[in-house]
Amino acid sequence: MTLPDDLRLIVFTDLNFPLIHTLVDESKREGYEFVQRTIDDWNSGANKFSGAGEALWGLFSGTELIGIGGLSRDPYADDHKTGRVRHLYIREAYRRKGYATLLMNTIIDKGRRHFNVLRLFTDTPAAAEFYETLGFKKANGYKASHIIAFPD
Repeated sequence: MTLPDDLRLIVFTDLNFPLIHTLVDESKREGYEFVQRTIDDWNSGANKFSGAGEALWGLFSGTELIGIGGLSRDPYADDHKTGRVRHLYIREAYRRKGYATLLMNTIIDKGRRHFNVLRLFTDTPAAAEFYETLGFKKANGYKASHIIAFPD
């Protein structure tokens, strides 16, 4: 898989810029509200991805924002060493080209350094299959469809 030279991955420190709305608009057309929820939670202070081990990444091709994905402490777990993959979204024109894998490998790598376990929730079969190819296992926990544990 060859990725373009102009690909950049940045950690967001602010979500107040017009490019984020292209992602929101496309995701809403597909029936996904979680990209808008990411912005709403950021603006309200509910989740700014600013805790230890947390980050929200933007994936850019040139000047175009083509995806986002985050890592936070899992608010649904009592253990502060449990992280949560949050709001992974790649624009439709960029899917199945390795971009989601690149972003998830970044999230998993950071997660491994700060958490013992990463959890996530998805209810779509294609997303479940994608996460399973990255090593996540099906789970039946509260608000968790998939989990990956890191050896000590």
